[in-house]
Amino acid sequence: MAEQNAGTKELLDAVQDDPTAIDLELAEELLEAEGASGRATALQAISVIATEEPDRVLEYTDRVVELLDDDVLSVRSTAALALTSLARNRPDAVVPAVPSLVDILGAEPPLFRFRAAGALASLTADHPDAFVEHTDHLFELLLDGPTFDDDPRAIATSEELSPEEKQRTLSTLAGRSSEWKRARTRSNATREVVANVLVEVARVAPEEIESRLDRVLEMLSDDDAAVRGAGVEMVRHVAEDDPDAAEDAIDPLLALLDDVEFVRARAIRALGYAEAGPAIEPLREIASTDSNDDIANLAADTADWLGENS
Repeated sequence: MAEQNAGTKELLDAVQDDPTAIDLELAEELLEAEGASGRATALQAISVIATEEPDRVLEYTDRVVELLDDDVLSVRSTAALALTSLARNRPDAVVPAVPSLVDILGAEPPLFRFRAAGALASLTADHPDAFVEHTDHLFELLLDGPTFDDDPRAIATSEELSPEEKQRTLSTLAGRSSEWKRARTRSNATREVVANVLVEVARVAPEEIESRLDRVLEMLSDDDAAVRGAGVEMVRHVAEDDPDAAEDAIDPLLALLDDVEFVRARAIRALGYAEAGPAIEPLREIASTDSNDDIANLAADTADWLGENS
């Protein structure tokens, strides 16, 4: 154990101070270390090398994936970080890890699922087919999965706490405000990655989304504009494949015509693909009143097209 501890320190010093001095043979040895710090440090080394020279560490990908299920959270989280570095540079090598990474999207703490989302985000564009079989799980994670309380001070409002306990709780939370903000940001970013993965599923397998349109409609009323926008894009892909399949989404799309600009623009396009006759007059109103010329022109063109084709 003493020898492993010395090796861990040597490798950690290289990771932190001089990545060019990383001893990859030592990292390989420490991937099997008894101590969690050794395994985590080896994963840090692999993550660093994967950023610049990914081919040097590809042979360790299977072991990194195994460590996603380690008994120690810090090891699991660092394994996800290493896979993020690998996925950015050699995405093909990380595709087999998709099931494990998707499962982690429902895990705590937010940093762990944020790192898993980072790996998945790099796979989405080139390997959307790898996510199709996980469609139901992705919807569950997005709409029913873990979130982060926007106001952690609510913890201190419980009637079960005495005034003194409430004050102590508030004082504790105040000292951790930056930590709470980071966790909330990571949690929200993870949800947005999941939403974007579902957009890619809709693009390559719209029939998978057609049968789950009710879940997409839930996305259209989400508090996060990025999730609403992703839901609109999913409707567009469904409508492009079969306009009639998007009929139930027309009214929710119309309700988004006064949303933030990027959601409005996507809603206008989706209404066109859905051949939504009821959208003609609302779109003409936008064309004549919207302060954004691009949106106004898009609305005018879409209204004209619908008038001629719906």
